[in-house]
Amino acid sequence: MSTTDQRPVHAAVRPGARASEDPLLVERMIEPVARRAVEIIRDMCPASALSRLVTPEVAQTLARRAALTRRLRSATGYAPPRQLVVTGVRTCVVNPQTVEASCVLREPDRARFLAMRWELRHTGWRVTVLEIG
Repeated sequence: MSTTDQRPVHAAVRPGARASEDPLLVERMIEPVARRAVEIIRDMCPASALSRLVTPEVAQTLARRAALTRRLRSATGYAPPRQLVVTGVRTCVVNPQTVEASCVLREPDRARFLAMRWELRHTGWRVTVLEIG
């Protein structure tokens, strides 16, 4: 797939689509989901916080990373900073049922890149792939 095959979210709204199927809905959810995912892997909130928006595989990966953070914190006493700013949000509609998104999460001492793939399922939009660097 080339970059010319990809369309921004606002160009992919289908006439007659229900509000829950609108890719614009995904665009509004990217920042809060990205922030919550990083809070989960920092072990600042429970892994179930995103259970309604992510697939079980993604939830399991987040829970595993949170457990690693707990182990690191107990061994070293490290506590990550609580300040987190989401910037550079980008979305791309692959097809009417798939949206890919990315953003940068900035902390005082580092920046992380987050990429996610949203797919329209029978129960609504779900994150099926989540990569945090």
